[in-house]
Amino acid sequence: MKLTNLSSTLLGFLQATGLVVYVSLICSLFVHGETWFGTMGNFLAPLFFLLVFVFSAVITALLVLGRSGFLFWEKRYKESFRLLGWTLGWTSFYLIALVITLISCR
Repeated sequence: MKLTNLSSTLLGFLQATGLVVYVSLICSLFVHGETWFGTMGNFLAPLFFLLVFVFSAVITALLVLGRSGFLFWEKRYKESFRLLGWTLGWTSFYLIALVITLISCR
């Protein structure tokens, strides 16, 4: 199945879901990092954090803007902004669902 065969709605959903899964994995790394790696009270802890931060910025940019940027580069502006809108819409849906979950767990 090619990306061109997917609707903007579905592709936006897949991109947003990929973003949520990736962020969940990074959160898991931070929550369990001390158990996995031990206590790092030296130069390595901030170095690790900043490298993960920069790497995550690139990964999330690719997940959210990669296909839209490609479509924009090909001068398919309407499709590009539609996909970006759907991706942000689905991401907003996940964010609202998370806020509701956090409030209900209080």
